[in-house]
Amino acid sequence: MKIKVYAPLFGESELLDDNGYLELPEGAILRDLYKKLKIPLLLRNGIVCQVNYERCKANKKLADGDTVSFIGPLSGG
Repeated sequence: MKIKVYAPLFGESELLDDNGYLELPEGAILRDLYKKLKIPLLLRNGIVCQVNYERCKANKKLADGDTVSFIGPLSGG
């Protein structure tokens, strides 16, 4: 399945295709995305993650076409 990812600077963004999508196996959860992007364990609790623009936990099941955004602790808005 393909997931649109707005990855943090410390992730493995070269894994994303030219349109910002990443392939994950069916049934993947958000924690699997953290691992694939190699987001350091210590930083995972310090960032806010949204799936389809709703804040969620690491055990959130992902679906084809979902949009995942990471917001760092120093982001403003």
